[in-house]
Amino acid sequence: MQTLIDLFETFPARGKDTAFVNRTGVRRFIFSYQEFHLLSGKMARLLADRGVATGDRVLIWGPNSPWWAVAFWGAIVRGAVAVPVDFMSERERAETIAGLTEAKVVIQSRFKIEPLNHASSILLEDLEYDLAGLEPFAEIARPATDDVAELIYTSGTTGNPKGVILTHGNLMANIIQVNEHIPVVTSQFNFLSLLPLSHMFEQMGGFFTPLYNGSTIVYLRTLKPSAIMEALGEEDIYAMIAVPRLLQLLKSSMERELDEKGLGNLFRFLMKKGEALSPGARKLLFFPIQRKFGRHFSLFVSGGAPLSLDVFLFWQNLGFRVVEGYGLTECSPVLAANTMDKQVAGAVGKALPGIEITIEDNEILARGKNITPGYYRNEAATREAFTADGRFRTGDMGEVSADGWLTIKGRAKELIVTGAGINVYPDEIEDIFNRTKGVRESCVIGMDRGGGEEVHAVLLLDGSGRKPEEIVAEVNKRLDSLHQVTGFSVWPEAEFPKTTTLKIRKFQVKEKLQKGEKGTGAGAAADRLITLIARVTGAGVDEVKEESRLVADLGLTSIARLELVNYLEQEFRLDLEDSVIGPETRVQELRRIIEKREKVDGKNHFRFWTNSKPVRALRMVWDAVFTYPLFRSMATIEARGRERLAEINGPVFFVSNHLSYIDQSAIMFALPREIRYNTATAAWEEFFFRNYHNALQWLWKRLTYEYATFFHNVFPLPQSSGFRKSFRFMGRLVDSGHNILIFPEGERSIDGRLLPFQRGLGIMVKELDIPVVPVKIEGVEKVLPRGASWPKRGRVTVTFGSPLYLSREEPDTIVELARGAVERL
Repeated sequence: MQTLIDLFETFPARGKDTAFVNRTGVRRFIFSYQEFHLLSGKMARLLADRGVATGDRVLIWGPNSPWWAVAFWGAIVRGAVAVPVDFMSERERAETIAGLTEAKVVIQSRFKIEPLNHASSILLEDLEYDLAGLEPFAEIARPATDDVAELIYTSGTTGNPKGVILTHGNLMANIIQVNEHIPVVTSQFNFLSLLPLSHMFEQMGGFFTPLYNGSTIVYLRTLKPSAIMEALGEEDIYAMIAVPRLLQLLKSSMERELDEKGLGNLFRFLMKKGEALSPGARKLLFFPIQRKFGRHFSLFVSGGAPLSLDVFLFWQNLGFRVVEGYGLTECSPVLAANTMDKQVAGAVGKALPGIEITIEDNEILARGKNITPGYYRNEAATREAFTADGRFRTGDMGEVSADGWLTIKGRAKELIVTGAGINVYPDEIEDIFNRTKGVRESCVIGMDRGGGEEVHAVLLLDGSGRKPEEIVAEVNKRLDSLHQVTGFSVWPEAEFPKTTTLKIRKFQVKEKLQKGEKGTGAGAAADRLITLIARVTGAGVDEVKEESRLVADLGLTSIARLELVNYLEQEFRLDLEDSVIGPETRVQELRRIIEKREKVDGKNHFRFWTNSKPVRALRMVWDAVFTYPLFRSMATIEARGRERLAEINGPVFFVSNHLSYIDQSAIMFALPREIRYNTATAAWEEFFFRNYHNALQWLWKRLTYEYATFFHNVFPLPQSSGFRKSFRFMGRLVDSGHNILIFPEGERSIDGRLLPFQRGLGIMVKELDIPVVPVKIEGVEKVLPRGASWPKRGRVTVTFGSPLYLSREEPDTIVELARGAVERL
């Protein structure tokens, strides 16, 4: 293989093998290699229709998903140059890159608070609909190896982005090098994609490599801890690409959870004793922990920053491989890596096949087919990046052992030179600080004090109350006299400013300290939070104050609360339930929850087992001997439009008006048997679990809930808070092939006229991405009218409409169209 097109043309042969799994937090969507290849061809057609020609730049600014992959490969098939931009980047950066590259088309996400205003913009989430009626582009590009495939703009140590040119030859060379060095022996392995696809580390390890081997890539909409652990447990994940900070966060999260359960000391004791055991024995010892990662999880691939020894040993002692590598964007990106057979703590491995690594003046220099020809429209930076004989200057300090193992000492630009002329590597000191009690994270920088630099530690404390002077003194005892920390500061915010691969932006930390300002971490978070709240509530940014109550002062509705929580999880990557926002919750309280990563959870009343085959079989028997005869004794059913149900292909929403307590039974008995017993009904949660005044009423409502869930396949749908759990449950139902019956008026009509539909219906339809079948029921209000305690015999008519495909519309429009369809029946 010479170019990415050569790789692309292998996809059809993999047929219906799964290329991607997309976990949205509500649904689980599967894309086969065959389908992915077809969609990419259609994407190329869409770009061509938008005027994209060979060599034009296509900017992609969105979260990881199969649709990101379709956008990328569509650009490649068209012969365009892909320009991925980090989804977490602010609008200004994306706008700058779009301008620098003269992007012909911008593909962006609807989840961005402030989207780009571009003459030709495509929404990533709308590609499903945009591509539906297109034919694949017939004229597949045939690029040369030196044709540009993508431009990656680095964050840079000064904040000034440089566009790294990566050719088809660069990328294919590194794909082959990586797979020769760390072979994936079977296509059955699943990879979990967590790092942004705009970064070459994730692209090479978690995108190109799995596709090269025919493996499956799993994407998550939100990178909150619970979503990651859920995916690890359910998707049979084999490996994931991780930066050291992510491995540290997972380690800390696991230790905190064990401490909360009172098992922390036992765990640490077993970890210590387990060091002397074989890998197989450690797997048995820590099986209860390992099973949370799934049956086949085996491998963390670490890169992007140095991996501390204690984090490496933690995961290794648990029985997992941690294969650390090294590279740069300019190298496509991998230069060196450990192997599956041998992992050396503290070393980043040996050079990949075909790559030459040398050390000159302590700097790592590299040569190979994977290395960039230079920077986009920046000849000065290109000249500076290479030696006279064509070797690439990495800017990193390192050593190569006699047997070829590379060790990184630090960034040349971050090297601290003291007044005594001593070279101090910040990474080594940070590693000691980060393992010292009282420190959550550290950043060591050189502060110019005249006549040389001071070794200055900036500390992010862990809240234990330990004095920073004591911490610095302890660390200095572990350092020799020439590398002492001579100054320190306490970072006053919740986080250091970071890239999305969790690297600390040291130049920003240094600038703030020199100006005597506070950090940017929470300040930026506060601004983003206020912007989000303003967008969701419709208030002006200047109206959103720290003391504002979200509901009472800013008018946050119950459904808008759900929308806000979705945005918060996407922006800040944390676990939240919509119940975190109550009637009196203020902006400052919400910000505190975000900064402290406080987890707020609620009760779970959902039962998926009521959809199992044995329960459905019992339900059929119960209906035959009791429910149906009882219903027929009080009403005759006429079903109209049942022929329209033949148009159904997969799960749907049955959306009906609501007149009586017996509406659900009437609709169920009007449905064909094969649909009836694959349909669950949403019912008002508050009816079952709130608004009771004594123990007898509580018992009656509880028994009603037990009966309804078991014999009528009802599940609770809240009207005030807790929507997200309901949505996830509905997603699970739909993924297993079940339909959902819902009464979106939220209450029974008094006079038979159709009431307004609740906005939540629009969000449900959009999130679950299934058709709506309108249903109109008539006559039940005469059989069992509102307020009546005993039925009167009568005639009931149930009319079914044709399926409506509304997922592309906005929630309010979906509600309006669905209500109109029911009204017209």
